[in-house]
Formats: sequence, C-alpha cells, structure tokens
Amino acid sequence: MKSNSPHPGEDLPPPLPKSPSPARGGGQGGGSRGTQGYYDYPVVRRPVWTWEVPAYFWLGGMGAGAFVTASLAQTFGSAEDRRIAADGYYVAAGSLVPCAPLLIADLGRSDRFHHMLRIFKPLSPMNLGAWALTAFSALSVARAIARAGETGLIRGPLAAPTRLLPKPVIELAGTLSGLVLAGYSGVLLASTNIPLWARSKLLGGLFMASAMSSGSAAVTLQAARRGAPDATLHRLGTLESVASLGEAAILTGYLVQSGKTARPLTTGRFAAPFWLGAVGTGAVLPLLLHQFARRRNGRSRRSLSSAAAICTIAGSLALRWSIFEAGKDSSEDQAASFELSSV
Repeated sequence: MKSNSPHPGEDLPPPLPKSPSPARGGGQGGGSRGTQGYYDYPVVRRPVWTWEVPAYFWLGGMGAGAFVTASLAQTFGSAEDRRIAADGYYVAAGSLVPCAPLLIADLGRSDRFHHMLRIFKPLSPMNLGAWALTAFSALSVARAIARAGETGLIRGPLAAPTRLLPKPVIELAGTLSGLVLAGYSGVLLASTNIPLWARSKLLGGLFMASAMSSGSAAVTLQAARRGAPDATLHRLGTLESVASLGEAAILTGYLVQSGKTARPLTTGRFAAPFWLGAVGTGAVLPLLLHQFARRRNGRSRRSLSSAAAICTIAGSLALRWSIFEAGKDSSEDQAASFELSSV
C-alpha cells in the first residue's frame, strides 16, 4: 500500500549474511557484530502505510464482530435478544461504509483495488482481504436492508423485495466472510518482514478476538441506548467479556512469542497507549464494569454496560494503532531483523 512493493518490509539493498563484516564505513557506530545493515542502511524499509490502515482494520473488525453477534442472537437468543441484537446489522453496515474508501485512499488509486478483484488468490492475504471486504460489505448491507424491511423502516413497494432476501443464508455467509475480514488484517501484517508484526503467528487471532469484543460492545451500546431488558444486556455483556478474555489470552501469547521484538510496543513511546489504552481501558476496565453491572438493574445497569462498551471499542482502536505504529519503529531494529531472518 502506497509502496512499490507488495509488503512494507521489502528489503532495501540486500543485507549481508547473518554475521556481516564491516566494509568501507559499513558496520560502524559501535554496534555488535551481526546487527548492522549494509553501509549503515536499515535492513528493511520503514513501512509507509498511514493512518487509513489502522482505521480500516478497526472499523472492519468492529463491523464483523457486530454482524457475528447479531447472527448468534438470531440463532441462539430469545425473542427479545433477536429483536434487540438485530440492530447489530445496522452497526455492521455502517462500519463497513468507510472501509473501502479508506483502503482505496491508502492504495492511492481506485483501480488498484479493482485490479485485486480480477483474480482470486486465497493464499495472498492482501487479495483475500480485498475479496472478504467486498463480499462482507455486500452481505452486511443486504442483511441491514432486510432488517429495515422487518421493522417497517422500508415501506410500500420497496418493502416487498426485502422479504425475499434469504436471511439465514446471508447470516451464514456474512459470518464466515466477516471472520475472514476480522482476522486477515493481522495475517497481512504478519506476512511482512517487520519484526514486531512477523515474529509471532498470533497476530491474526489477536485481531479476530479484538474484532469480536469491539463488535459485541457496539451491539451492547446500541441495546443499552434502546433500553434493552437486563437479561439481554447480561447475555451481551457475557459475550463481550468472553471475547475480551480470549483477546487478553492471545495478546499474552503474542507478547511471549515476540520476546524482545515487542520492546517498541511495551517500553517505547507507544507503551502508554498500549498499556493504558489497549490493555487497561480496552480489557481490564470493561471486565470490572461488567462485574459491577451484574449487581445492578435498570438504568444503572444500562449506564455501566454502555461505559464498558465504549471502553472496549476505544481499546480495540488503541490496540491496532499502537501495534501498527510500534511496528514502524521495529523496522529500524536491525538486531531484531537479523534474528527474524534466522528463524
């Protein structure tokens, strides 16, 4: 994206072997042997992706999580759950609207997005993501239109076609394509040779769990705004908490696998948004608020559930932004790059 290479970590001048010898100014500066680039060039190019990428990852993931939450409610929930959680289809469609423009803006030219759809390469994360975005956008909009027909937002002659839409098929296909969209972004980053992104293979699972927690939080926020009954808020809060616990577990594994490579994220200038935003605000605080909400009823419960949902959504954005930006600094860690190349 915004690069002549398919991935942001494409090599610059070819690095020397794992233990390069200094030559005519290369390897100077007091660094240890095996950690310097060729003639002091960086080992990999710093990514040029900009803010559109984490924004797209966040919105696409939240939309996917909201769609899956609404579909789960339609299949396993009570009548009240189905009525309230179906608003998740509106959340999904609304979240997906900016995604294609954000991706196209980062690509620089709209025809680049179109060209990715001329072929289907499921083993290419970027190509698979373009197809997942296209399919899921169409399915989420179709299900939102069907929901509008059910509730009377679409009336008259326009309402008749909405009743012909195969809702169970759309829900199943949308759930599958939504999960692909939620997780592919992490797989895409992991397929580069940026150390922070590529050292662990759990980034795709981390982004998928984060998508489920933020998507279910968006549905909870909408349900609380509509005055949902306590039982429905309890079940939505439980789903959000389970997703958050899964996200925390995968994040722990991601940091353990990354080891020293994660230092730009955990101790650098992005440590505050990561620990305070992604971990504290996005995971710990919502779990505590949901525990308090279980002991309350009525308006108090709705207020606590809304606060927890807002924190989860904000934490999801902080997670993607901090990992994305810290990855850029990670690209300048020559020792981590050589270590990654030897794995």
